[in-house]
Amino acid sequence: MLPWIVWVLSALFVVLNYVQQVFPDIIGPELGAAFHADDAILGSIASAYFYAYAILQIPVGLIMDRFGVRRSLVPAVLVAGLGTLAFAFTHTAESAFAVRLLMGAGSAFSFIGCLKLVQEWFPPGRFSMLAGMTNTAGMLGAACTGPLALLVKAIGWRSAMGWIGGAELALGVLIFFVVRDRAVSALPPGKAAPAMPGPSGMFSVLRDGQVWLNAIYATGISLIFVAFGGLWGSGYIQKAYGLDAVAADGTSSILFLGGIAGSLFYGWYSDYLKSRKIPMVQAGIGGLLTISLLLYVPGIPLFVFEVGLFLAGFFSSANIISYAVARDLYPSLSGLSIGFLSTCYYAGNATSQPLVGFLLERHASAVPGTDALTVADYRFALTSLVVFMAVALVCALRLKDPPPVAS
Repeated sequence: MLPWIVWVLSALFVVLNYVQQVFPDIIGPELGAAFHADDAILGSIASAYFYAYAILQIPVGLIMDRFGVRRSLVPAVLVAGLGTLAFAFTHTAESAFAVRLLMGAGSAFSFIGCLKLVQEWFPPGRFSMLAGMTNTAGMLGAACTGPLALLVKAIGWRSAMGWIGGAELALGVLIFFVVRDRAVSALPPGKAAPAMPGPSGMFSVLRDGQVWLNAIYATGISLIFVAFGGLWGSGYIQKAYGLDAVAADGTSSILFLGGIAGSLFYGWYSDYLKSRKIPMVQAGIGGLLTISLLLYVPGIPLFVFEVGLFLAGFFSSANIISYAVARDLYPSLSGLSIGFLSTCYYAGNATSQPLVGFLLERHASAVPGTDALTVADYRFALTSLVVFMAVALVCALRLKDPPPVAS
């Protein structure tokens, strides 16, 4: 029972991490008004979270190897919570950017911390399944855009941020009292915990082309969650279908519902096929076709668009297989390998939001502001996601199929 309690608490940090990722999409107009910010500045504020997150992924893995998960996770949750509370009191774009960096720095420990606890508390044969469940937990947080939009409408974005920050602080206290590092029974008798990787081991991972292909795939196929679902999707849906902000947020959350289903499916499907590459290629083809349909076929009914959005999230969640590939490629250096994958993943996330904002600014009319943007402006900017999806498919085709680690 204790292993599952440990997983639930660490997974809740992942949930709050994903909530923080998509929250700028919900309060974009409010942030623009509060900070007198244009689309490019809003994109930069939103992506600051991912800058810190990406930069810290490899150091996070090394810190957890050195000091243990619990001693690292507790201060990380508290830093994330304090950063969220501070964001509720910001009044300038510069301070908002700085606080988002702080929030990202704390949350950088969430996903790797949860996976390391899975590795410590559960048998190896459950790693892929629990990695998919962890990703699903995150998607549940990201899918809460509709309820969060209602909360913001009811109490304002500053109060909503305050409540989220308080929840993170409370979670930090629970983790302090409940979560412990490696279960004694998880190690064979007389075997010590593995030592931190030396420089030669680190360089062997970073020089491996398969590691790079795997990381680029995970990044390219999943940018739709951040660039569309996390910031710009709601505005596109409002323009394309004439919905209000709350209804558009609810529609964009369907993307994450697809991600929830896909995360559970692909963790199982990869193990069932005894292949990593085949489902990665299939998902790359499905994702590329689906997002192209959503952007370029005119006059799609809203219901069909929602189905397509669900499928786009479903296919894009195959990025979870990449975490299993990272573990399969370097079983003894899985923390470092997963940390490198997460670095690339969140570096791509950090780049995608301001990139779409920049393309919107370049293609938009002379009238500033999101209200003046057209469907054509959004379609032009979101084409970047189609390009990234195509790159991911190419990487999957070139990736060798590593044998899964035996249970």
